[in-house]
Amino acid sequence: MFIATRCPYSNGYNERMQKLYTDYKDKEVAVLAINSNNTEPVAEMVEHAKKNGFTFTLLKDDGNVVADRYGAEFTPETFVLDADLIVRYHGRIDNSHKASEANTHELRDALDAIISGKGVPKKETKAFGCSIKRVKKTS
Repeated sequence: MFIATRCPYSNGYNERMQKLYTDYKDKEVAVLAINSNNTEPVAEMVEHAKKNGFTFTLLKDDGNVVADRYGAEFTPETFVLDADLIVRYHGRIDNSHKASEANTHELRDALDAIISGKGVPKKETKAFGCSIKRVKKTS
C-alpha cells in the first residue's frame, strides 16, 4: 500500500488499513505500507504510525524508486503480489475514503480470492487520493 501522513484520503483509511493487517496477518499475507512522498520525512512517518496504532511494516521510499517502478500515483494505492511477485491486483482499497460510505471492497475481494486459490474477480480498479509528491529527476 502506498500511503501518506498528510493526505486526507489516505488518513481516511488508517483504521481500515490496520484492520486489514489484523485480519490477514495469520493468512500468509504480508502487508507493507510504503511512503514515497518526498515531503514527509521518516520521523513524521514514525509519529504518524504510532498515533494511528499501525502494527504493519512501514517503509520509506526515498527518491520514489518503488513508486516509479510500480507506477503508483496516489495515496492510498494498493498492489497485491503473489508468492512469485506477480501483481494480481492493483487499485483502490474500496470505493470511498469514508468508511461509512464504502460498499465495495476490491482489495479484500482480491486477497480472499488469492487465498482460496481462485482468480481475482477485478484485477484493476482506479485508485484515488492525493498524488505522490515525487523527487524531481534530473536528466
